[in-house]
Amino acid sequence: MRINVYFKVLAVVLAVFVWFLARKSGEPIQMSFYAPVVFKNVSPSFQVTSDPPQVNIVVYTNSRDSFNPQEIQAVIDLDKAQEGTLSYVLTENHILSPVKVEITRIHPSQITVRIEELIEKSFSIKPRYQGTPKKGYLMRDIRIIPDTLTMRGPRSVLEKLDHVSAHEIELEGLKESVTMRVDLDLPRGNVQIIDQNVDFYSAEITIDSLPIKKRFSKVPVFLRNMDYVSVINPSTFNVFVEGPEDLIQELNLNKLYGEIDLSTFEPGEYPKVTPKVVKPDGINVLQQWPIVSVWVKNERN
Repeated sequence: MRINVYFKVLAVVLAVFVWFLARKSGEPIQMSFYAPVVFKNVSPSFQVTSDPPQVNIVVYTNSRDSFNPQEIQAVIDLDKAQEGTLSYVLTENHILSPVKVEITRIHPSQITVRIEELIEKSFSIKPRYQGTPKKGYLMRDIRIIPDTLTMRGPRSVLEKLDHVSAHEIELEGLKESVTMRVDLDLPRGNVQIIDQNVDFYSAEITIDSLPIKKRFSKVPVFLRNMDYVSVINPSTFNVFVEGPEDLIQELNLNKLYGEIDLSTFEPGEYPKVTPKVVKPDGINVLQQWPIVSVWVKNERN
């Protein structure tokens, strides 16, 4: 065990000594590192959609102090490239270095590049939400403003989409309508929103109280447009309604009543007539009873 440790220490010392001699003697040193592959002269109508590659480069250099591997790049000129999947063989002519080096190895020596055409496409924006409003309330409506956008990006990315979604909106505990700023779930890939004059997107959320139901008795029925003396029996009826709590609480017989238009009634007896219920907007009639009878006398008013 002691012998193995001794030899390991000796090997380290010898390696340091050899490195020191190389520096003193000015002999070239070998270095291995990874460098990015960059593309130049890419047409504005195209985009490189394959993942940015890296290559392993082995060099000899005399510039020990000034050499920085992070300054080395493999550069491919795409000036005449067209849409599709292309292969390029890398040589030392593709390697860009600020100092003189001798390149002995590039791996992989061939890379594949996928180039796609950039297109523009418009999409509707759909809201997504979770949670529920406070008890006694409901979400009546939710919409994104503006509700469309136009994006520019690779054809393969945009042609798969039929809409864009907003980030999930939290509704938990809401009891009143609100407007809030939202972000969008944009597709992966280098896509860009090109809409002009849009600083941000917002969600308009309409919250209403849950409808309540109430029965109104002895609701009056009025006869309209009487050319003849007319009699109604009974003169009141019952109405069962539903609506927001605040509207129901304000509802009374001045705002809720029945009407019968007699403008088309000739003299005679009409045993089954259904009054038209006059009510405020937002109130729904669930049921009304009874049917009334109308007697139109042959006497002018």
